[in-house]
Amino acid sequence: MRAVLDVGQFVSAFINPHGHPGQILTAWKAGAFELVTTQPILDDLTRVLTYPHIKKRQVLDAYGIQSMVDFIGANAVITPGLLQLPIIPSDPTDEKIIACAMEGDAQYVVASDHHLLQLGSFAGISVIPPRKFLELLAII
Repeated sequence: MRAVLDVGQFVSAFINPHGHPGQILTAWKAGAFELVTTQPILDDLTRVLTYPHIKKRQVLDAYGIQSMVDFIGANAVITPGLLQLPIIPSDPTDEKIIACAMEGDAQYVVASDHHLLQLGSFAGISVIPPRKFLELLAII
């Protein structure tokens, strides 16, 4: 099984490792599924984790942030990030998440972002919240 996580899932996991997104990352590290991502998503993650209001809620310093992002990049399936999909006009930045899933043959996008969740599915890829994904993994 392959899945793409939106940036918010990573951020939530770093802030609260025991929450649903944190449990998803733990499951990925344990080999429960293949994580698919792309360099633009990792770049967004690095950028978002350095926002002052996010930085004060998580414990990683700049080195820790880069180490975690590098770990993800080294262990996930990385897609080229070349596909362009004009499918979310209200938030085009979310389009790279769906494009990554298509490029990486992922079955799921795990998201809390309402623009993504409103899609429900696209090209056979299910867009689901973190709790639902954990249920699919039989973790909760």
